[in-house]
Amino acid sequence: MKKGLVLILVIIVGGVIIYTKTQPQKEVEGNSLTLSGNIEVTETDVGFKIPGRIDELLTDEGKYVKKDDKLATLDNAELVKTVENAYAVLRETIERLDELKTGSRPQEINQARLNLNIAEVELEKVKKDYDRAVSLSKEGTISKQEMDLAKKIYDSAVLQKQNALEALSLVEEGPRKEEIKIAETKVLQAKPALAIAEEKLKDATLSSPVSGIILKKFYENGEIVSAGVPIFTIGNLEDPWIKVYVKEVDLGLVKLGQKAEITVDTYPGKIYEGYVSYISSEAEFTPKNIQTREERVKLVFGIKVRVKNMNDELKPGMPADVRIFFK
Repeated sequence: MKKGLVLILVIIVGGVIIYTKTQPQKEVEGNSLTLSGNIEVTETDVGFKIPGRIDELLTDEGKYVKKDDKLATLDNAELVKTVENAYAVLRETIERLDELKTGSRPQEINQARLNLNIAEVELEKVKKDYDRAVSLSKEGTISKQEMDLAKKIYDSAVLQKQNALEALSLVEEGPRKEEIKIAETKVLQAKPALAIAEEKLKDATLSSPVSGIILKKFYENGEIVSAGVPIFTIGNLEDPWIKVYVKEVDLGLVKLGQKAEITVDTYPGKIYEGYVSYISSEAEFTPKNIQTREERVKLVFGIKVRVKNMNDELKPGMPADVRIFFK
């Protein structure tokens, strides 16, 4: 008899335990709402601004990178040469402009005066020979060819003196405003050409725009890539969130900015601070991959809860429990 009572009690207690475990836990408890979801992060595709051949990949899938870390480089030999040529052109144009603005140096003026003196002395000598030739031609003692040669030498000496005189005048006056203006224009054209060449050279290095984990790698060393195609996908660990779903009847309890506490199985007992950052304005059927505590046919509203990722401990895909406080 006693054995029978004990057996009945065991069956009853076991049934109670099984019933309790199989019943859905209440989502609303006191002043909070408990929901479940997975850690998600913003995914950023990064690629080169210019086409080229990948020279080196500096990271790989699963590795953590910081903002501004170098991720990959393109073969930049031609770009380096372009920068060097553009710099040489700029240097030459600046030197030319400086020379024009400085004006003629004393040495240049002295040399021009010396050239004029030499031309004058030469002309004086040639003029004597020419005058003698004219007298002899009148007397008929020299041929017409000899007279023509003497005239040609004289005319050449006159021209040389005139050129020397003009050269001295130009040197003493200095460069014209038009020449300086042209030189300034060339400098203004050379500067942006160098800047563009340098910018393209920088674009041959791919840097991370965010801190996070390399989720995907799409190319290998030596492959040719087009401008803008993704080389890596980076998950931003600095600003993760959990997407959870709340029943329509409980939606009124949730407000933007409400405090939330997040826990994950990886770090039992550790609580991460968060807040409600987004509430969907449209209802939807509960996604199949979400474990609801009631029938799946119920309409729910999606909610995003931002979470402070201390020491980057939260990783994409981690299951998480979210407790939203509404009082």
